[in-house]
Amino acid sequence: MKKIIIGIDISKEKLDATAIDVRSGQLQIIKLGYQTFENRPMGFRKMLVWSRHLLAEAGLEDVLFCCETTGGFDRGLCDYIYTKGLDIWRESALQIKQSSGIHRGKDDKADSLMIAEYAMRHLDKAVYYESPDKTVRELKALLLYRHKLTQEKTAKKVRMNQLKSTAARSHSMTFILRDSARGVRTLEKSIRECDRQIRELIKSEEALKRNYHHLTSIRGINIVNATAMIVYSNNFRNIKDANKMATYYGVASFRTKSGTSVDKRAEVGQYSNSTLRMYITQAASCAISENGIYREYFLRKTAEGKAYGIVINNVKNKLIHLAFSLVKNDMDYEQNHELMRVQNEKNVKSSHN
Repeated sequence: MKKIIIGIDISKEKLDATAIDVRSGQLQIIKLGYQTFENRPMGFRKMLVWSRHLLAEAGLEDVLFCCETTGGFDRGLCDYIYTKGLDIWRESALQIKQSSGIHRGKDDKADSLMIAEYAMRHLDKAVYYESPDKTVRELKALLLYRHKLTQEKTAKKVRMNQLKSTAARSHSMTFILRDSARGVRTLEKSIRECDRQIRELIKSEEALKRNYHHLTSIRGINIVNATAMIVYSNNFRNIKDANKMATYYGVASFRTKSGTSVDKRAEVGQYSNSTLRMYITQAASCAISENGIYREYFLRKTAEGKAYGIVINNVKNKLIHLAFSLVKNDMDYEQNHELMRVQNEKNVKSSHN
């Protein structure tokens, strides 16, 4: 049982830390201290020294650190504490905010206390941080860089098409279009190099290679979607359930019902990763464009009068559940698996006869 909880509000330059004593449970909040530290290894070391002296009878193993997810600013601290064999809870900033009631005004010191209080009240739900493998981190960096390159390429092509349709031809316009086309080719070359680097990294580890082949055996799941699933689930170690992944992707639907007056139809939530939702939408569009079970499903449901958005969202869900099933059972997807299953059953029966 933890004796001290330290809530940490993290910004780019500094850490605001508030420590509370939790030995008395939730009956009262006993503040042990507040300090600010630099958001770099020197500051991390000073914070641990400060933490060690908060309670004479408590050691660092009795301390739980808790911080909000703040993009890349919290990773250094989380990794440092993790490598020291200590416990840190990295919780969603939105989850903390919505679970902490109404707060008037805002400053970093108050936020660090709010984080500590949240951790104290929800201690039974604590999920301790586990540092992703180095390879998974590198894959994420490449994937994010690739996404940025793709955005730049799309912006350049859109701008080129606008100029072609609206601007008068001139020597300057010819130069702009030619230089823009050269920039697009450079970006395409960088994207191809990113793909090559991603494949090389995946080949370097057997577990990554195996899961990658399982995922890409599904029609519509390409290098981007497969890598994204691996990266954001830490190679299916942090997210082990398809329903949770569907929620994270923003394709799981939830119904709103209260009493007899409120009964809204099931709708997908907005609390999700928009980039992943875009990726899985592309995968679903690709899956229904080719002959196969997903195209048959799409045509059947649209013929029944189902809205396009509902049907395409169902396909996204099916792809995510299929991906998890393949990884769980360590197998590739077989396009005609149902036909092959029936045929195998017939073969087994004939052999027994």
